[in-house]
Amino acid sequence: MDVQFSEELHLFAQELQRSLSPIALQEIAKKVGFVKRSSKYQANELMALCVWLSQEVARTSLAQLCSRLEASTGVLMSQERLNQRFNPAAVQFLREVFALLLTQKLCATQSLSSTLFLIFNRIRILDATVFQLPDAFVSDYQGSGGSSNTAGVKIQLEYDLLSGQFLHVQLGPGKDNDKTYGTTCLESVKAGDFCLRDLGYFDLRDLQTIHELGAFYLSRLKLNTRIYVKNPEPEYFKNGTLKKQSEYIQLNMAHILNELEPGETIELSEAYVGQIQKLPTRVIIHRLTNEQTKTRLNNQAVREKKKGIVMKDKSKQLMGMNVYITNTPPKEVPTNDVHSLYSLRWQIEILFKTWKSFFEIDECKTIKKERLECHLYGQLIGILLCSSTMFQMRQLLLKKRKQELSEYKSIYMIKDYFPLLFPAMAGDLTELVTILQRLYHLLKKNGRKCHRYQKKTVFDILGIVYETAVKQQQVA
Repeated sequence: MDVQFSEELHLFAQELQRSLSPIALQEIAKKVGFVKRSSKYQANELMALCVWLSQEVARTSLAQLCSRLEASTGVLMSQERLNQRFNPAAVQFLREVFALLLTQKLCATQSLSSTLFLIFNRIRILDATVFQLPDAFVSDYQGSGGSSNTAGVKIQLEYDLLSGQFLHVQLGPGKDNDKTYGTTCLESVKAGDFCLRDLGYFDLRDLQTIHELGAFYLSRLKLNTRIYVKNPEPEYFKNGTLKKQSEYIQLNMAHILNELEPGETIELSEAYVGQIQKLPTRVIIHRLTNEQTKTRLNNQAVREKKKGIVMKDKSKQLMGMNVYITNTPPKEVPTNDVHSLYSLRWQIEILFKTWKSFFEIDECKTIKKERLECHLYGQLIGILLCSSTMFQMRQLLLKKRKQELSEYKSIYMIKDYFPLLFPAMAGDLTELVTILQRLYHLLKKNGRKCHRYQKKTVFDILGIVYETAVKQQQVA
C-alpha cells in the first residue's frame, strides 16, 4: 500500500479518534451534565447503545438493550435504571456530539474534481424526509398534512455532493415549513456555490439572493408561476414615459407545450419570472414523452384521491412539461444538460433511503420522548459517520482505481463495520487504520456502482473520468 494512501487513512483515523474516543466523549458529557459522578454507565456506553451496536433504541425492549449493553461493554444495569438514563441530559449529549461532528466536517478537504463544471465550488442539494410517529408524540412532534391528530418527524438536510459534507441538518416536527428552512440555509451560501432546489423550497426572493451572492441556482418552476419576455414594441405616454403594463408580455405556457414535440427541449434565454418581482433568468422547457405524461397524471390522480383535492384542468395540462430556471452560464451548462444536472438532486433521495432501510430511523414504538430523541440523534450520528467514511473511500477509490463507488452499497457495508470500529476508538490508532484498510478493500471488491443501460451516473453527469467496466480475467 502506497505511502500517500496510508497517510490519508491515518489522518482520517486520527480525526475519528479525536472526536469519538471515550475521553473526548466524556468531556462532552461532563459539559452538558450527562456525567456528574462516577458510574459504570458513561458517555461511551450511551454511544455504544445509540450508535455503534446497531440497536433500535426506539423499538427494542429495555431487557434486550440491557443484555446487549452487558455483552458488549460489561456494564450491567436494570431495565428501570437504563430507562432513567434516557433523560434530557442524554439527549443534549448526543445532540452536542452530532453538532460537533457537523462543525468539524470530517475530511472537509476531500472533494471530487469535476472537469465539466469547473465554475462550481460546491453542489448544494437540499431536501427533507418525513416519517410518522405513534400518536402519543403529537404534542411535541405534530405531523404534516394539516391534521393536528397525527405525529411525525421531519429531518431537513442540505449537503455538498462533491465533498459529501453535511452543510445543514435540522430535526423537528413534521409540520415544519420547507420554504422557511430553505431561506435560513442561505446564510452559508458562498460565491461559486451551486444550489439545486426542489419545488417545496421554491422562492423567487431566495433565488435572487443566491444570484446576488455570486452563486448559482437550478430549480423547477411551479406551474402557476408567470413567465414573461420583454415587449419589443412597448407603449409610451405622450410625455415619453413607458407604460409599465406594456413593458412585458406574459407567455402562454399551454400554447408553448402544444408547439413542442414529445421529448423536445427549448430555452428562453432572456425571460422574467414572477408577477410582481420579475426575476431575470434562463427558462428551460422540456415536454415529457407521452408515457411520462401518463405516469405523472396517474400519480396525480392517486394524490388527489388520497388528499381529497382536485387539480384544475389547466394545471393538469401543464403537467406534460418540466420547466426549469437557472442563472448558470449557457457555455458551462448548455440547454440539453440542464435536465441531467437537475437529476443530481435525486442523490439525496438515495441517502434518505439508506436512513430508513439500514438505520431504520423511522421505526418507533410508544416510548418516552427522551428515549425517542436519543434514538433519532444516535442514528443521525451513525448516518453522518457512515456518509463521511463513504465519501472518503469514494475519493480514494477514484484516485487509486478510477472506480465509481455506489453510495447505497457502501453505506450498509460501512455500517456492518460499526461493531469493529467501536472498540477501536478506544484502542491503538494502528488498529483503527487496519480496520479502515480492510473496509477499503471490501468496498473496492464489492462496492462498485452498477450501470443501467442509457442511464447516467453522478460521475457521468459531472464529467469525471473513471473505469466503467471490470476487466475480465483471461481464462487459461
